[in-house]
Amino acid sequence: MRKTTAAVLAGLSTAALVVTGAPAAYADGQDPAGFAAASTVGDVPSDYTGEDLAEDVVIEDIEGELLAPEDKPRRVARSAAGSTAIGSFSYSVGGTTISIPTGCFMTHSIKGSGKRINRQIAGVDCVGPSVFASRFCNTRFEFHYADTRGKTYKIQRGPLLTKCHTGTVPVYTFSKAHTLPKYGKACAQLFVNGSRKAVQCHYITK
Repeated sequence: MRKTTAAVLAGLSTAALVVTGAPAAYADGQDPAGFAAASTVGDVPSDYTGEDLAEDVVIEDIEGELLAPEDKPRRVARSAAGSTAIGSFSYSVGGTTISIPTGCFMTHSIKGSGKRINRQIAGVDCVGPSVFASRFCNTRFEFHYADTRGKTYKIQRGPLLTKCHTGTVPVYTFSKAHTLPKYGKACAQLFVNGSRKAVQCHYITK
C-alpha cells in the first residue's frame, strides 16, 4: 500500500499525482500499431484539477478484485447504489484518437453502515450504439472522501487497468473495510487515461 500526504507532495502540482508502476499495456494486452508508442508509460497520473483538496489529503493505492463477466453480480447487497451518465469525450493513446459517444454509465455501490464502509463496487456499462463504438483504455476507479465542507481529505486509487475494453470498463470490487473519520460524502470517480470522466457520490450523514 502506498500512502502520500499533501506535505510530501509539496513542490508538485496538487492537480496531479505521479507514481511509478509497471509499464502500461494496451489493446487487450497487446501492442498493435498505433498503441506501441504509449506502452512505455510507467503509470498514468490522475488529474485532480477542480477538486478542493485538503492540505493534509492522504492518497493511497488499494487493491481491487476484477470480476469476470460471469462473476458479475446480478444483484448486489448494498446500503447505497447509483449510476451516472458519462458524457461524450475524446482522448489520445499512442498517437491514436479515441472517441467515446454518449450512452455509457458508471455504477457505484457501497455496502456498510454509517461511517463504516465494508465494500465498494464500481463498473461501467454502455447501451445502444456505444456498446460497439466506445473503447476505454488506461482506466482507473478511485474513491474520494470529502468532509461536510466539500474538502477531499482522502483518496483511494484502485489499480490501473491497462487493457482496452469495448463498451465497458470491467467491474471491480474493493473489499478493504474501513471507518471514515468524518461525515460528508464518498465518491467513486472514473479516470480514463488520467482524466476524470465520471463522478458518483453517496452522502454519509448522521
